[in-house]
Amino acid sequence: MWTPASLAGQSPQDAGGNPEISSIRFEGNAGFSTPELRSQIQIKETPGFLNKFLFNTISEKLGRKNEYLNYVTLGADLDRLRKFYRNRGYEEVKIDTSLAFFDDGSKVDITLNIQEGYRSILDSLVYRGIPSGPETIWQDIRSSPAISQGDYYNSSLLEEEVRRVLRIFADNGFPRASFLRDSSKADHFASDGNFKITLAFKAGRRYRFGPITVEQEVDTLRGVMRRDDITDDIVLEHLDYKPNDFYSEEVRQKSERNLNRLGIFDLRKIDVAIPALSDTGIMVPSDIVIRPKDKHELAPELIVSNDNDAFNIGAGLGYTNRNFLGGARILTTRLRFRTQTITAFPDYFKLNNDAVSNLDLTLELLQPYIFSNAVKGTFSASYIIDKQLPYKLNIVRTKFGISDRFAEYTTGQFDWTLEAIDYRIRPIDSTLLDPVALRQLSLLLLNPRQFNSVFSFTIQRDMTNDIFSPSEGFVHSMTLQESGILPLLLRSLVPNLPYTQFYSASALGRWYFDVGPTKRFSILAIKLRAGLEEKYGASRSDTSRTIPLTYLFFAGGSGSVRGWNSRSLIAHGDPQLGGNLLIDGSIEMRTNPLQALRDGFWDKMWIVEFLDFGNLWPKATDFRVRDVALAAGLGFRYDTFFGPFRIDWGFRIYDPTDPNGRYWITQKRLLGETFKTGVFHFGIGHAF
Repeated sequence: MWTPASLAGQSPQDAGGNPEISSIRFEGNAGFSTPELRSQIQIKETPGFLNKFLFNTISEKLGRKNEYLNYVTLGADLDRLRKFYRNRGYEEVKIDTSLAFFDDGSKVDITLNIQEGYRSILDSLVYRGIPSGPETIWQDIRSSPAISQGDYYNSSLLEEEVRRVLRIFADNGFPRASFLRDSSKADHFASDGNFKITLAFKAGRRYRFGPITVEQEVDTLRGVMRRDDITDDIVLEHLDYKPNDFYSEEVRQKSERNLNRLGIFDLRKIDVAIPALSDTGIMVPSDIVIRPKDKHELAPELIVSNDNDAFNIGAGLGYTNRNFLGGARILTTRLRFRTQTITAFPDYFKLNNDAVSNLDLTLELLQPYIFSNAVKGTFSASYIIDKQLPYKLNIVRTKFGISDRFAEYTTGQFDWTLEAIDYRIRPIDSTLLDPVALRQLSLLLLNPRQFNSVFSFTIQRDMTNDIFSPSEGFVHSMTLQESGILPLLLRSLVPNLPYTQFYSASALGRWYFDVGPTKRFSILAIKLRAGLEEKYGASRSDTSRTIPLTYLFFAGGSGSVRGWNSRSLIAHGDPQLGGNLLIDGSIEMRTNPLQALRDGFWDKMWIVEFLDFGNLWPKATDFRVRDVALAAGLGFRYDTFFGPFRIDWGFRIYDPTDPNGRYWITQKRLLGETFKTGVFHFGIGHAF
């Protein structure tokens, strides 16, 4: 009989005459899904033609070889499945196999018949050896157990609970605590089929942090020299403990992260020496080793960025002073130029051309300790020239910021921005503009200067597992802004101060799921974003006062709806002039098809399919569901040390702004219109 296997040059039976495994099925598995059970066994279904072809003709790391029935392996798999079930409360489980051979004996279908029976629960969970003090131990044990009374029996979760309790001990002064396995037990009652679990621990002595020493690593061969300006006090004030505090492993690790965030050390670690069980001492000394970075650094920059949802290229020069005036302060001065239209050379900032460019001269001071080591402050002063298609802005800006770590993965940022903006509007034929855009430009011409005092608060919780390429976790953030309170208070002193009272709120959610057959093979990424801003107070009824362009929303581009260029999407009006309501979202499937090679080059490539939706509206009252645009496309990523390099190609599925009323892709020619108007996007880092 002709089979795909014969094309790959293999017999449908192995050398011992064992048949090829055509299929593996599970029956009766109500408690666990088929993928969960498949992950527990070693036997596999024989692959299809493509996998065989890749394995035999390209690389054994790609594709898969034929799979044959091995009775020893099958028997071991059955034992493994029974253990899997029993470890999860199915004490009465029975598993049998049914083998259906092809007529010629070359292949076999395997069916695993499972009779799960009753699933045991925990009638009780008892902890032994927990000291009465401190109270935080019992509070932590009860707060978020891995398994508790009333749950189904699960030996894996019980092991996790043991590890969790030992971590709680270590964080409350008992790093030498131990689990007494011989004194712990799981009693299974035949009367009801349930379990009584006893977990026994030995806390041991309670330890305290002892003396703290700070060492600077010196390596004259590599030019690492001692810096006298970095004193021990800089290190000590960023520790979350002091001598005689009760020992906590969590606090020790948190202190290491504090030192890491300072930005003035290349090497930072905290070594502790917990006394041996035979030692009667209770003090735990700390030895902190640091390798300071250079105090002064002058560095040129090649800029490749994704600012304003478009590919930018440019150059810069930066100077950094680490430990400016002591206290681990960092002073940074930088001059940066970037452009989206490099062909405009050298007229990047002429008003009457199509250049999109930016020049930024900024001085920034970072103060790492305000009130406590969890609160940091920044001050910056900037002069910015921002050239967009319809306008050019000259901006003088100062910003005061305070950030705080509310929790391990949650941060808050408060900013106060003062800025003066000078508008220059490009001469445009008014007959080419729709009424909304014409009105926006007219108001800007009436208000060529603006003074803004903006208070902003952002809270963010980041639970992702990687900075550049997350595969699991989520990011939630919300930003609230207000402008106008300070100018309102100053109007008696400066009656002609040009300002606008407005507020804005925006929210962003990003979620990542590892859905592939192996770790980091296929990543599902989802993004939802919404923003709204409105004028208030006297500005609400004053049509001559406009929300500054620097605070409006824009849509389209490589981080938005990718079927459109940067700042080119709006329900009606001019997208270059922004809007007050933004809603958009994206769904991406990121796949690493050559992951199995693990050669450090080809395995860094990712293929991405995406679907984007959203739009921008001049006002909240303009929102219509029919205005929500849809785009889809394909992308390519290549991982680098500074994040993935990205190329995306997006095309429009539903274009609510089509001038001919042909909104859907099905109403247009595929090659002549849909593909022809597709947009390429380049960037650094994922789209979200």
